[in-house]
Amino acid sequence: MTGRFRLIITAIACVLWSLCFAQSTHGDRQATIDSLRNKLSADSIHIFRFQNVRPFVGIDQRNSWIKNEHGAKNTPINVNGLQLGTILKEKHTVGIGLYSISNTAKQPVRLQDKNQVVTYQQLDIKYMTLFYQYAIVDRRYFELDLPLEVGLRSYKYYLTDANKQVQLHREQGTVKLTGGGVNIIIKPFRWIGVSGMAGLRFVLVNQHTNLNFNGAYYSYGVWLDIRQIIRDTRYYLIKKPRYKKQIKQLLLQ
Repeated sequence: MTGRFRLIITAIACVLWSLCFAQSTHGDRQATIDSLRNKLSADSIHIFRFQNVRPFVGIDQRNSWIKNEHGAKNTPINVNGLQLGTILKEKHTVGIGLYSISNTAKQPVRLQDKNQVVTYQQLDIKYMTLFYQYAIVDRRYFELDLPLEVGLRSYKYYLTDANKQVQLHREQGTVKLTGGGVNIIIKPFRWIGVSGMAGLRFVLVNQHTNLNFNGAYYSYGVWLDIRQIIRDTRYYLIKKPRYKKQIKQLLLQ
């Protein structure tokens, strides 16, 4: 009886020790999993954190008109631009813009005045602006901004006869300009949407010229939030799968 009793006691002790060891191992594993989840949450907060200062890059393509004082017609021009700046507290955007008319707009344009005289004009414009944009409304699906700008514009203007052989008029110079408008962005998805902008452009100081640079402009296109793309890529494609893989390995142990 004594030997059998000792055997039973030993078996019970082994079972109890196994249960305690398993519970301890389970507790350590759960603690590690909880630690990983807390770290993932902390990384998520860091990735999607509010930023007081962040860079801004924008591609600006505008459509506009320039009036020819020879009395022919308004000449449409397409302007391509690059904006570089800084966004402050998600409300204020300041920076510089570099612009040039498209190659198509640089091609000679046929003009015909009231006396049926045909001429061709050719125009080249480049300018730089300092711009400021204030976000009046910035919601998940909708954004309303007020852009303002001042800058310097250099231009070259040529007017030739109907055969494009004789130069009738030539001028070049620099004008100071300012402008303002409204920019609307509709964001059906987190990082892609459509935008539209319209505004007015005014010449501040103008030398004698046959061109009138005052007028309206508009643009529309695709809106991309590069920052949000980078954020989602870091979290959903890098950080989260890595944590899931680590947790899965722990559960299989």
